[in-house]
Amino acid sequence: MEEGQWQTFGQEDDGTLRQWAEVAFVPGEKTERKESQPLRYVGLRLLKAQGVWFKDDSDRHFHAVITNEPTDGGRLLTWHREKARTVEHTHEEVKNELGGGHVPSQRFGVNAAWFKFALLTYNLISAIKRLCLEGDERTARLKRFRLLLIEVAGRMNRNNCVMGLRVCQPGTALKRMRRVWQVFELPTQATSAKALGGGRGG
Repeated sequence: MEEGQWQTFGQEDDGTLRQWAEVAFVPGEKTERKESQPLRYVGLRLLKAQGVWFKDDSDRHFHAVITNEPTDGGRLLTWHREKARTVEHTHEEVKNELGGGHVPSQRFGVNAAWFKFALLTYNLISAIKRLCLEGDERTARLKRFRLLLIEVAGRMNRNNCVMGLRVCQPGTALKRMRRVWQVFELPTQATSAKALGGGRGG
């Protein structure tokens, strides 16, 4: 690969440059079909400053990420690095905080359904955090997430056929709820009638 193809997208604290380049490589494995489209290979080069070496007496190390994403190589490698060792946190939350690690039955099918519900719950909570919350609330663990949205004390009341909700927390809690209702809007009898043009005429 030519030197000019490497693009610097970051630098380590010790001065090591993080560089990426598109790698023209198509594997010829026996299981690969001839008509299949080759995946994209993004090369990563870690380049030490002049006169500085890795422990193996080399001034550069090479790695690669295989993907089908068209994202800019630098952004892709940065995202890939940020994801390192995060799957362990997912396993811990699903097993210990959503009940995925405590199966309810001796029957395989029942336990499989139970675990799928735990995974669906985790995915839904992750979507709510990503789309509806802001700042450090997006990375809140389940224990804190419950206090932010689920275990919010309040009281429902009805006044002149209008339902109201009073929460025992500052307005930020209600703001979070309203954001969730906006993003995950669920159809009701009233909204369905309005969408179908079934409202009463004047």
